[in-house]
Amino acid sequence: MDDPEAVAQFHAGGVSSTAMLMVYDFNARALDALLPEGARLLDLGIGSGRALAHLARHRPDLHITGVDLAPNMLATARGLFESEALDTRIELVEADFTALPESVTEQPWDGISCMWTLHQLPDFEVLRAALRQIAALRDRTGAAVWLFDFARLQGPGTLDSMMTVADPALPPVLRHDGLASEAAAFTHDELTAELRAAGLGELRSGHARPIPWLQAFWAPRADGRPGGSPRFRLDRLPGPARGDSALLRAGFTAKPF
Repeated sequence: MDDPEAVAQFHAGGVSSTAMLMVYDFNARALDALLPEGARLLDLGIGSGRALAHLARHRPDLHITGVDLAPNMLATARGLFESEALDTRIELVEADFTALPESVTEQPWDGISCMWTLHQLPDFEVLRAALRQIAALRDRTGAAVWLFDFARLQGPGTLDSMMTVADPALPPVLRHDGLASEAAAFTHDELTAELRAAGLGELRSGHARPIPWLQAFWAPRADGRPGGSPRFRLDRLPGPARGDSALLRAGFTAKPF
């Protein structure tokens, strides 16, 4: 997704959509629980940067490298990080995360994340290439892993109905993109099988309830070094997003925090 209008709508949704706000909140809590003080995080597929900014604001000790292949997304993320004075702690790399450059693969990572991006991969072969990269990095560095994405549902109209109830003010472009993303996503069983085949079978997993439209897979650092920071503080989310975020956390079948 790199069409300028789609990027602009997606970026704007990061401060107006209750669904997007609760997802950013959920991911920030999970990564805080997995990343030790002073950790170096590699994030694959950063989009417009909202998720990383949400985390970085509340974990000032982190050093983050974000990778994306979409120039307009990277430009938007760069502008966001500069406006929030986060650009000194977040480095951006334009690259395909199924074939990362040595400048990325040879660094000592404490965590590897991929948030709301795997559904953008066009087929299983590309997914396998991405997962092999993640597995190789974990094998070499012992990094914690956090993978979060849509999960394709059995009923093609389920997410559409849920959006109508949960986020009726969602802009049409974001609604269309959300439905297309869920339809393109891998099921929980598909992703579980591919992770196992890539050598990431030890990852734990959980999904949203009562409708399993979101899924997560993770593993702590291989050396057992604990995550979490006493400095981690999340802003109070606005209005409905606060309640939706609490429901997502309470309903998720398993999570690292």
